[in-house]
Amino acid sequence: MQRLQDLVRRGYVRWTAGVVPRGKIARLAAKFDARYGTSADRNERRRRRRHGAGNGFLVVYLPARQPYAVWWLLVDDDHPAKHYEALKDASEERISMPNPHWCPELWQADYELVRLDNRWTWRMLEERRAEWQTRLREAVRCGDRDSRQLQVRQAVYSLSKLPGFRGIRQDAHGLIRLLKSDWQRVRYKGEPLPATPRLPPYVRRVRHE
Repeated sequence: MQRLQDLVRRGYVRWTAGVVPRGKIARLAAKFDARYGTSADRNERRRRRRHGAGNGFLVVYLPARQPYAVWWLLVDDDHPAKHYEALKDASEERISMPNPHWCPELWQADYELVRLDNRWTWRMLEERRAEWQTRLREAVRCGDRDSRQLQVRQAVYSLSKLPGFRGIRQDAHGLIRLLKSDWQRVRYKGEPLPATPRLPPYVRRVRHE
C-alpha cells in the first residue's frame, strides 16, 4: 500500500491492474519489464526521463496462502504504455486494495487511494466503514454480557491492527467515537467499556527507490 501511495504521489498516476496466478508472477514481471522497463535501475530511469520516454513500475501484492496475486502497472504521463494499455487516472478512478482473504470469484476491496487535504492517503471504502459501524452497534447491543464484552474486545483489537495510513486512522477515530458514544448511551454507567480503544499506529516508512 505504501508503494502504491508513494508512486502516485510522485506522479505515476496512470494505472491499470489485474489478477495473475501465483505461478505466473515471474513471467508477468518479465513481460512488463521487456515492454515498459519496469525493472530499470536509477540510471536507466534518469536516461528515460531526459529523453522523454517516461517510466513505469510494476507492483505485485500476493496475500498469504492465496493462489492468485494482484498487480498494478503505474506509469507517468510520458510513458508509451498509454498507447497500448487501457490506463486509468488515479485522480478519477481510485486504486483499491483487496481484502487479504479475497478470492478471484469474490473480489472485495477494503481500501481506496484518495487525495485528502491535498495529500494522497488510503482510507476505507464506504461499504467497509458501514460494515464496521454495524459490527460495533451489534456488539454493544448483544444481550449476553460475556458475548458482548468478547465482541467489543475483538472489535477494538481489530481496529488497532488496521493499516496506519492517515485516512484509515481518521476512519478508525470516527469508529472509536461511535463505539464510545453508543456504549455510553446503551449501557450508561451500569457496565464499563471492556477495552480501551486505540488508533492504529502510523505506518512505518520502508525505504525504496
